[in-house]
Amino acid sequence: MIRDATAADAQEICRLLRRSIAELCLPDHHGHTATLEGWLSNKTPANVGAWIASPDMHVWVFMRGGAMAGVGMLSGAGEIMLNYVAPEARFSGISTALLAHMETYAAAHRLSSLRLTSTWTARDFYLARGYEPEKDEGDIFDADDGCELVKQIAPAPKL
Repeated sequence: MIRDATAADAQEICRLLRRSIAELCLPDHHGHTATLEGWLSNKTPANVGAWIASPDMHVWVFMRGGAMAGVGMLSGAGEIMLNYVAPEARFSGISTALLAHMETYAAAHRLSSLRLTSTWTARDFYLARGYEPEKDEGDIFDADDGCELVKQIAPAPKL
């Protein structure tokens, strides 16, 4: 079940994010302490609570069997900021469900595209779901070299 996150979820979300990054994103941080500490530095209960309270952020949690198994966050500008799962929930469809939820929300709110900065660990996941490397006009680097991804979203019709 996907539901809106509440302030009471901040501690659990923080724990899930920190575990997911430390355990599942090893190909990105390679166990390098400084890299991992930098990545985790803003994953605090206070920051997560601020994200939940922000009118420009939309945070959802995926609950399975009464336990939090995933978290997704989308900015009002259409940037996917979080899509993480608990390590024990990897490859169970939770990231796909959260992504679909964010895409549906984006379409309902008339966003034309979604953007994200993917980890290398998750890059193939997003590519398989229609996200494409974003190439800026005049970019001298090959778009396949980066993890900036974008997907066009068909806005839901106005009723």
